[in-house]
Amino acid sequence: MEFGGAGPADVVGSIIFPESTINIWNTPLLTGLVLAGVVIAVLGVLVPARSAARLPSAEVLHNE
Repeated sequence: MEFGGAGPADVVGSIIFPESTINIWNTPLLTGLVLAGVVIAVLGVLVPARSAARLPSAEVLHNE
């Protein structure tokens, strides 16, 4: 089945998508988004953990 020279990744059913609508995300942008997500996740874990580590064990158990 031939769709005017378009590759299989460019064809959905019988609709041919132009290259500009397929290649939206480039590698540096995706890498930056992944790194930003990792940084946010690490900060979200470390900030509460540091404050919890400063509390005495009896106070932590009392709050449970």
